[in-house]
Amino acid sequence: MHVPLSLSNLYFANARLFSRQVIRVRDKKMKENEMKNIMIHRSKLALLLILTVTFIARSADAQVVCNKFKLVTEIKGSTLDLSVDTDLPDNTVVIVHVSRTYLTDDLTTCLIDYLEERSTIGKWKSKHRIFLDSEKWKAALKAKQKLLSKLGASFDVASISDKITVGMTVSNFQFRKRNSNLTGKAVTISDYGTPVVDDKVEIDYPLDSPFVGKSPFPSLDPLGLEIGQTYIVSKQTPLMPSHSPADPIAALQKMKPIPKGGAFKVLNRFNKRGNPWYRVIAFDQRKKQIGTGWINSTALLGQELKTYK
Repeated sequence: MHVPLSLSNLYFANARLFSRQVIRVRDKKMKENEMKNIMIHRSKLALLLILTVTFIARSADAQVVCNKFKLVTEIKGSTLDLSVDTDLPDNTVVIVHVSRTYLTDDLTTCLIDYLEERSTIGKWKSKHRIFLDSEKWKAALKAKQKLLSKLGASFDVASISDKITVGMTVSNFQFRKRNSNLTGKAVTISDYGTPVVDDKVEIDYPLDSPFVGKSPFPSLDPLGLEIGQTYIVSKQTPLMPSHSPADPIAALQKMKPIPKGGAFKVLNRFNKRGNPWYRVIAFDQRKKQIGTGWINSTALLGQELKTYK
């Protein structure tokens, strides 16, 4: 049976229906506005990205002009004040070095650094103080002699320069390929055809008590030991039963160690694929005979071998 709606019920029913319609319209508009805001935000981001890429590309293509690049130096006691007067951008990468050269007995010129670093030009536009540690430089030279003597390449020092060299060089390939965008009065062309910017200054600064002459680390080349000579080892060295064992595992089990401070006398030599092996009589630190066998020359590399007299 159909019950007719009262006027009040009909009013409230229409009101609820209208309210739902209003809510649906409002939600739809909110979603539309939200999507619109998202699209605007994305468009702004895309535009910002395009502008950034354009700026970078134009920066890379823009010429960098360098009309001045001059080192400013001053010695004060045992320190060096160093800066550079230049119009290059602060973020330009440079290599800075302060060094002294020496001449070996075979007339080879070598150098040892007081300072070597890779940094930006902005740092060096202001003055920096560098300590010229003579003792540290001499210790570095001695350490180099010691290292090379272990490799059989000992050298004597013929002379040491009374000057220090201060240099600063703009790192290559910062301004497009082969520095092609680098130009200006201070730019020169290297032997390889690349535009470069650098400056170098030599300053009188004699080394205190320079040591020249014979190396304190005479070279004993492990690849050229003398037959009949006895040598003292500076670390434990394996004495093998053979240079070419049929059973390498069994040979390792029969290996005898020559202790640090022990010695061996060279009896003969055998070259195995260009690598010397020495047949020897080995002794411990008390000169007690260990036995006869073979020493691979590679086991002697890096040792401070001494001749036994």
